[in-house]
Amino acid sequence: MKWIRRYGPYLVLYGIAFLWIIPILWMADTAFKPESEIFTIPPKWIPSHFTAYHVRRLFSEWPFLRWLLNSVIVSSFVTLGSLIVSVPAAFSFARLQWKGRDSLFLLLLVFMLLPWQVNVIPLFFMMNRFGFLNTYQGVALPMIAMPIGLFLLRQFFINIPKDLEDAARIDGCSSLGVLLRVILPLSKPVLAAFSVYIFNYAWNEFFWSLICLRKPQMVTLPVGLKLLQGAFEIDYGLILAGAFMASLPSLAVFLILRRQIIRGFTLAGSGVKG
Repeated sequence: MKWIRRYGPYLVLYGIAFLWIIPILWMADTAFKPESEIFTIPPKWIPSHFTAYHVRRLFSEWPFLRWLLNSVIVSSFVTLGSLIVSVPAAFSFARLQWKGRDSLFLLLLVFMLLPWQVNVIPLFFMMNRFGFLNTYQGVALPMIAMPIGLFLLRQFFINIPKDLEDAARIDGCSSLGVLLRVILPLSKPVLAAFSVYIFNYAWNEFFWSLICLRKPQMVTLPVGLKLLQGAFEIDYGLILAGAFMASLPSLAVFLILRRQIIRGFTLAGSGVKG
């Protein structure tokens, strides 16, 4: 019984993690598996030989590198823009006193709970009027305006001890000085976690990108992967090769920054205790 109480939770967690990773392993395996062995029964996890045929077709027959560049540009634009917009907005909602602050924040929370698809029709007409359809800014600006970053950062900023801000103001800091010299240095893990989260969200965003980007040379990776599906048949080897290659950048970012991500989201919920 003592062994079960000690190691039982770990076994359950590892079991759930293994079930979660099975589709990812299957995707990576199929990307380098011969066409004839993709649908063999029983399934073969380890093929008779590995091949780069699907990957070569991906790069030779399709503009995959262009899709990759588009995704990098859009995701970087969204990440930088979200930080520029969310940081001062979160600081204002968390540390400054002004009329209607709490009511406006509650309104933002309500909009955050609405499905993303509700905004698509008015967004389409707005971007069309501004001439932003089939442009990087057209697909990026709606994601920059999402209130999730404001909410996460506000929850952290509001828990930073007030004594630190008071000490900075006694030393002559303005509100901008408090933000730059006190709040931001303490918020590096949270900012890193939020940056990775919004980057991955923009990297994988499909619905709005499909509507906003109609020129083949402008589409991002999720839309490009949809184009790999033929009208009459589905080339699973090619599609899974594309999915595998598209997942590598975001996976690499997570593996490199995983400690900062975990620490950042932990701090976002608890704040800095002084």
